[in-house]
Amino acid sequence: MVKVEKLGVFLSSINAFFAQIDGSEVSIDTPYLNHNRSAIGYDYSGVIEISGPLEGCVYVSAPSVMLREVLKVMEEPDSSIAMMKDLLGEMANTISGNARTEFGAEFIISPPHIVESAPSVSYLPKDRQSYVTPFIWRGHKAVIGICIA
Repeated sequence: MVKVEKLGVFLSSINAFFAQIDGSEVSIDTPYLNHNRSAIGYDYSGVIEISGPLEGCVYVSAPSVMLREVLKVMEEPDSSIAMMKDLLGEMANTISGNARTEFGAEFIISPPHIVESAPSVSYLPKDRQSYVTPFIWRGHKAVIGICIA
């Protein structure tokens, strides 16, 4: 499992994503361990599978109301489910892509898989735990799940 100190790159990436949208910072809560019997999440999740020297997945999960608020702030008139899923994919890509600066070019990321609800346990390695980090943007709660080793 990746050391907790390495989580900072993922958390700073989500903060940078929202700062770019409206200049605000997210409130990041304390990471905690999840035993991967079930994933923690909201209405939609963007899952990035990781391969190379590190393997596992990274996901961001958010409620529909938060995704619609982000689209509104971005002045995007389309707040359809398809657009919310595209936005979540962009968030997941941004978070994982920025992690390559920390972990190197061998840190290979897949295109995002967008799923309804929390990711299924099939994405989460059963023999490991995930770090789940809740965050809040404009009063909306979401999570980043990190399960790589």
